Amino acid sequence: MHLKLFLFLLLLLTGTATTAQQPAVSVATDTAALDTRVFAHQIVAGATGNFAKARTLLHWLSTHFEWKATDYQKRTVKEIIVRKGGNCFELATVYMALLKELNLTYRPIAEINIHQFSERRGQSAAQKVTEAGNRMSVFGQQHNDHRWVEIWDDQTGEWVPADPTMNLIGVESWLKGRAWFGERRTLNEDISREMIVPFAVFVVDSHNKSRMLENRTQYYMVTRLDALYGNELSRLPSWKRWVSGLDTLSGAAKKAFAGEENLHRYNQQIGELAGVYQALKQEYAAGQKN
Repeated sequence: MHLKLFLFLLLLLTGTATTAQQPAVSVATDTAALDTRVFAHQIVAGATGNFAKARTLLHWLSTHFEWKATDYQKRTVKEIIVRKGGNCFELATVYMALLKELNLTYRPIAEINIHQFSERRGQSAAQKVTEAGNRMSVFGQQHNDHRWVEIWDDQTGEWVPADPTMNLIGVESWLKGRAWFGERRTLNEDISREMIVPFAVFVVDSHNKSRMLENRTQYYMVTRLDALYGNELSRLPSWKRWVSGLDTLSGAAKKAFAGEENLHRYNQQIGELAGVYQALKQEYAAGQKN
């Protein structure tokens, strides 16, 4: 790391930063003086190429900002930076804002995943639906929503996942951190274990955050997951049930994000899909022993 960049980051994390454009700024208290463009460019100094810049930025944010539980407070990008952390939506929001400052192409992603079962969580989610409507049904007794980003890799000509909560970037890295059967190594391994596997992945309309655009579920959880295992999963007995379950639940999830459906009505199907995922895991392991 260049000495200039190291000193800048050190000053920022201790509460002050000096740049050519501004005098010393107390980042801990003064959001108005924080120049996000300078902030973004200082972080990626030395990185060449769009993907390298996106990866460097992601790694810095993931390792310097803390994941914090949702508290339903609305914050600006600068307020999240000053807070030095946030929930997955806030971390993704900061990442996208800084990608924009770097003129990198990105799009927001909304996910719903099978989560470790919690009756207490289910009761809390049901209460939120009563208070605020069906959009709150995107989390429940055995599922949870999660936010991340896709970035455009100009070298491969593909959209690739980038998750600042987990410090994951690239399709294989993301799948191994979020969906594969083996041990998962992410920045937040406890959270990764709780979020067992995604069953709905959508590109979000940047102008209407409740409107889901392209459905990326099959791309990640069918095509690319199967490819990760050498296309062996698609030959397993439970595969057709997996694909069918994803189709059903991703459709319901899209409506839930829009407030048109209560996803809690699908608790049984979510539980069944969790069982199918475990069946795939067992079938694959059995095949490897033969």
